[in-house]
Amino acid sequence: MRRINLLPPEERRRRAAVAPRRGVVGIVLIFGALAVIVMVAVYVVYVLRINTAEDQIADLEQQIAQQNARLAELAPYRDLQASLDAKKPVADGIVRTRFAWDEYLQGLAFVIPNTTALQSMTATASPINLTAEVEQPLSPPGVVTFSGVSLPQFQNVSDFVIQMNNLRYLSNSTLTSADLDRETFARPAINFEVSSELVTIVGESGTELRIDEDSPSDSTDSLPSDQASALSASSASASASASASAASQYAVGNGGAGGRR
Repeated sequence: MRRINLLPPEERRRRAAVAPRRGVVGIVLIFGALAVIVMVAVYVVYVLRINTAEDQIADLEQQIAQQNARLAELAPYRDLQASLDAKKPVADGIVRTRFAWDEYLQGLAFVIPNTTALQSMTATASPINLTAEVEQPLSPPGVVTFSGVSLPQFQNVSDFVIQMNNLRYLSNSTLTSADLDRETFARPAINFEVSSELVTIVGESGTELRIDEDSPSDSTDSLPSDQASALSASSASASASASASAASQYAVGNGGAGGRR
C-alpha cells in the first residue's frame, strides 16, 4: 500500500529540518553521559589514592614520632661518642708506642744464667710518641739498669751481658761495674751492674686500642690441646728456672750467715 503524507508542505519542511537536530542532541547527550561516567570513575580512583596516601602519611608520622623519642633517649650519649672519637687517636698512639713490659719480663726470666742472680732492676721506657711510624724503634730508647751477684768468675758476668744482648727488647748492654766481694758472703762473689737500652718497636704489640677482646685469662681456652699443653710446659719450665735462680741467690746470699754461725 502506498503511504500518503497529508501534512501541508510547510509542516513537512519544518519536520525535515528538526529531525537532524534531534540526532545531534542525542549524540551530545550520549557523550555527556560517558563523560560524567569517566569523571565519576576518575574521582573514585583519586579518592582511593588519597585515602591510601593519608594512611601512609599517618604511619610515617607514627614512625617519626617513635624515632624522635628514641633520639631523645640517646641524646645524652651523642657527646660521649664525639668524645670517644676525639680520644681514640690518642689511645691508639699510646697502644702503638707502649713498651711490652709483660713480654719483656717473661723473656728476662728465661735468659738469666744459672750462675747469676738479680738483686735489683731499674727501668724507664721510651717516651710515648703519637706520631711515630709503625715498625720503627722509638727514639730515644729507654734505659734499664741491672744489679746482681754471680759466682766468682768474671766469665759468669760476661755470660749475663751476652744473654741480655740476645733479648730482643734490649741492646747495647754495657758492664758498668764488677767487684769481687770477699766479705759479704761465706764464699767470694762478684757484685756487678749492667746498663742496657730498652728497645720499643712501634706497633709490635698492636696499632689500636681494642675493648672487645677476650681477657688474657681466657686466651688459652681456645687453643688446641697440644698448644695448651706446650704452653703449660713452658710455664712450668719458667717457674722451675725462676725457682732455681732464687735458690742459687738464696744459697749465695745466706752462705755468709751459715759461715758465721
